[in-house]
Amino acid sequence: TVSAALRAELVVKAEEQKSVFGDVQLGVDVLADQLLWDVCRSEPLIKTGSSEEAPDVREMHAGGRFCLCWDPLDGSAIVDNNWAVGTIIGIWPAATGVIGATGRDQVASMVANYGPRTTAFATLDDGVYEFTLGVGGADGWLCSRERVRISPQSRIFSPANLRTARHELPGYGELIDFWLDQRYTLRFCGGLVPDICQQFSKGQGVLTNPPGGDTAPAKLRLAFECAPFSLLVEAAGGKSSDAVTGGSVLDVPIEGIDQRTSIAIGSADEVDRFNALVLPSVRAGPIPYMDGQPTTHGLNAGKAPAPRPPQDGRRSPIFLAEPSGTENGKAPPASQQRGGWGDQNVY
Repeated sequence: TVSAALRAELVVKAEEQKSVFGDVQLGVDVLADQLLWDVCRSEPLIKTGSSEEAPDVREMHAGGRFCLCWDPLDGSAIVDNNWAVGTIIGIWPAATGVIGATGRDQVASMVANYGPRTTAFATLDDGVYEFTLGVGGADGWLCSRERVRISPQSRIFSPANLRTARHELPGYGELIDFWLDQRYTLRFCGGLVPDICQQFSKGQGVLTNPPGGDTAPAKLRLAFECAPFSLLVEAAGGKSSDAVTGGSVLDVPIEGIDQRTSIAIGSADEVDRFNALVLPSVRAGPIPYMDGQPTTHGLNAGKAPAPRPPQDGRRSPIFLAEPSGTENGKAPPASQQRGGWGDQNVY
């Protein structure tokens, strides 16, 4: 299983990089993907398979009834920290396929969360169920919770693409300020699977990832990530928004296997609040960010930001003293920076 492989394999860069999307592949990425392809090859019910690691739809069995889309190991940017990661799977009927369909056409979706325990959440006919692997040392899965529900109200928020809250999208800044002023709890690790799965375990929560234009674009993949998760969350009583029109992610047509989208997902009242406060900024057009540009929202609105400190990968981006080893006090290109809220490698 993927869970067992994660515990047995070192987290190292794969010897052969095959991701056509330009993402850095780790050995565990490749192994997890291979395990899912093995299932597709051996299961005659599967007509086609599609992996986030490759841009094509591959026919597995001509007489199959279902089309699978998966992200084999979501969270590659944080797996080296030994944080929770997961696998996301969407299942479409062969009659619609994936391309040209919508997330609402899915017959089921599931996500596996690899943390201290291995759990999976799946949509069944009457709701969302949680399964736990190896309870009490036993083999196989145990149904650990039935008909999981997400409350319309929440006191937990998970804000992705947070860099846009002070520049590109002033409305996002207003939303963040509201949550902070109302003393909501911030729970966010930068892994899509644990950040959304907490909504099932806590019964509440909201994750937001708005589009920030060219300087902070939407990065999540519709077919591999957002459509399967939206089916799960909405089946549990939650809500999703495409963060552009305010409509459900499940109604967005899948026009390409690598199609990207923004999202707000979770407790219905908080998704509605996101739509009310953030969408006007999205529709007005994100304000392109440039270094040294005055902030557009918050306590420092109108003031130029402090010079960005250099980051050499050896310490937190929040520090007072300039670290040694930097050249002329300049930060490396954004593509080489990691850590903090603005990490380009976090969704």
